[in-house]
Amino acid sequence: MAVMRFFIGSVLFSLITLTSLKAQSTLFESYDCRPEVEIIKQIETEKRMRELAYRDSVRLAQEHLAKLKAEAYLLWLEDSVNGWKNWSVVENFSFGRDRGNLPMIADVHALHPVFRDKVMQLIALCRQKGIELTVVETYRTHSKQAEYKGMGKAYTRKGAGRSKHQYGLAVDVVPLVNGEPEWENKALWRKIGIIGEQLGMRWGGRWRYLYDPGHFEWTGGIRPTELVQGKLHHPKLIEQYPCIEADLRILQRYWNNWESEQSSWAKKEE
Repeated sequence: MAVMRFFIGSVLFSLITLTSLKAQSTLFESYDCRPEVEIIKQIETEKRMRELAYRDSVRLAQEHLAKLKAEAYLLWLEDSVNGWKNWSVVENFSFGRDRGNLPMIADVHALHPVFRDKVMQLIALCRQKGIELTVVETYRTHSKQAEYKGMGKAYTRKGAGRSKHQYGLAVDVVPLVNGEPEWENKALWRKIGIIGEQLGMRWGGRWRYLYDPGHFEWTGGIRPTELVQGKLHHPKLIEQYPCIEADLRILQRYWNNWESEQSSWAKKEE
C-alpha cells in the first residue's frame, strides 16, 4: 500500500509539474520576443512617419521658397521696368534758390551703387555730429544739365554729358538749421566737407572757381572720357560689390527713362 501510495504520489507530482511547466511555457511563449517585436515595429512605423513628415515639410518648404522667389522676381521685374517712377524729385526753389524749371531728382537710389553708400555714410556721420543734411539733387539728366548751362556760369560751366551728376557720381546737399536750408555758413560747410573728404569724395568747397560747398563727387578711378564711353565701374569693385554690373544695368535703364521723360518736359517748356 505504501508503495502504491508512493507511486500514485509520484505520478501526481509529475503531472502537476508537467502542468506547471506547460503553463509557464505557454506564458513564456506569449511574451517571448513579442513585446520587442511590437516595439521594433512601432519604432519603424514612427520612423517612417517622421521620414514622410520630413519629406512633406521639405517639399512644402521648397514650394514656399519657389513661391517667394517667383513673387520676388515679379517685384524685381516690375521694379526694373517702373522703379524709376518712384524716385523722389523736388521742384524749383524748394531749398530757397533758383534751380530751374525742370524738377530735380533728389533720390539716393538714383546714384551709382558705390557712391550711394558713401553719400549715405556722409549723411549718417553728419547726423552723429548734430548736422542734418538733406539731398538737393542726385542724378541729373542731359536736359537738366543743359538748363543749368543756359542759366549762366554761376550755375555750371559744363554742358550736357560732362557733369558727374549725369553718371550718378555726384550729389548736391544742404544742411538744415531749424528746418531751414543754410547755404552761407562756411564753418558748418567746412565740417561737412572734411567728413566727405575722409570718405574719399571730392568736395566742391575746395574749388576756387564756382565755389560749390554743397557738391560732392567721386571718380571711382574712372576717367571722364571713359564715363562718356559708358564705363561706370572699375574691375576691382566687383570684389566688393558682386552684383554691381546687374545693378548698373538697371540703373542705366532708369537713367534712360528719366532722360526721355525730362527731354519731353524740356520740349514743352520751349
